[in-house]
Amino acid sequence: MATGFPDYQSRAFTSAENFEQVKITAVAGDNTGTFAQEVKSFWLFNTGPNPIHINFNAAATANTAEIPAKSWSFIDLKVTVVHAFLAATHTATVYLIGFY
Repeated sequence: MATGFPDYQSRAFTSAENFEQVKITAVAGDNTGTFAQEVKSFWLFNTGPNPIHINFNAAATANTAEIPAKSWSFIDLKVTVVHAFLAATHTATVYLIGFY
């Protein structure tokens, strides 16, 4: 898994032949972004302004992996649904690009 902030660049390689983009406009609680088909891997960017907690194919909670505001992660894992959890009064926009 590669991760970073806007001032950091890392290369991510994939054997994918196509991609799909999904946007999650997240509010407090569990939010989902669903790809039309299972993807081999995906890039996730949390535009903020708050951190999110993520999980894959199952609900996210305050105890799952955290992605800080204004940061990204490349996750090499086959998934169809990405869950994003935010604390009460928080909002965030999350962009996903899935590769298949």
